[in-house]
Amino acid sequence: MRNRKFFFSILIGLAVLAIILSFIILRSQNELLSVVFLDVGQGDAILISQGSQQVLIDGGKDGKMLLEKLGKYIPFWDRKIETVIETHPDQDHIGGLIEVLQTYQIGSVLETKMQNDSQTFKKLEETIASKQIEKIEAKKGVALNFSAGAKLEILYPLETVINANSKDTNLASVVAKLTVGENSFLLTGDFPTTQDAQLLASGQNLSANFLKVAHHGSKYATSDGLLNAIKPNEAIISVGKKNSYGHPNPEVLQRLLSRKVKIFRTDEVGDIVYECQKEKLTDAEIVCQHKSI
Repeated sequence: MRNRKFFFSILIGLAVLAIILSFIILRSQNELLSVVFLDVGQGDAILISQGSQQVLIDGGKDGKMLLEKLGKYIPFWDRKIETVIETHPDQDHIGGLIEVLQTYQIGSVLETKMQNDSQTFKKLEETIASKQIEKIEAKKGVALNFSAGAKLEILYPLETVINANSKDTNLASVVAKLTVGENSFLLTGDFPTTQDAQLLASGQNLSANFLKVAHHGSKYATSDGLLNAIKPNEAIISVGKKNSYGHPNPEVLQRLLSRKVKIFRTDEVGDIVYECQKEKLTDAEIVCQHKSI
């Protein structure tokens, strides 16, 4: 009798475990994809998540602040970030990444060949080496796939960066495009107008519903020509409150407003969150929408 009870207890336990695993698998398959433009002050940090898969693009300049932000959007039991993308080696884009690399397990780091003489960049490279994290060169043709079909493609640089010691690191800033169903996000780092001609001449599809405005809204980025190719409906500006650079530039704002582009700014609303999911359980169409928080 005692053995029979023990046997039934095991069966019940296995059944409960099977139900839990089925729920987890089903949930991961239907998991919404989120794109969060983190408010890290005068800097950039973007977290793309779907289920347990995360891609972090840049990290602002403050590691402690970045870890606090990530703790809001990554479950406490998930200690792995699959991919970190460094758009270019400026302090306000890579400063926070060092503590992330020391805290989370990182699958790979995507970066260009662009160099920087700063101690922050040197420490970041030393951390990548000491943790034996895989390095992948960020350039056109490199792509990351998400479980439900979303795709993140590198559009720029078009090829390996030759002048890797240039003082203007923005010249090789990574431009990436995230495609989720019929929705797309163009993520431009600090991409400057001086490189617009190259990107436009590459023949790539730059159109996007959502634009991460380059270089925090600097007047040296986001030209009319580029906006004409992108045709965004909404624009996100990652910028610090009362920053000394005067970002975002009034002319850039006017370019967006004249095209009736809706603008969201981290200095005004904090973290900017987009959620992408099927409109209905039976509907295959995926819709990405800004979520008020």
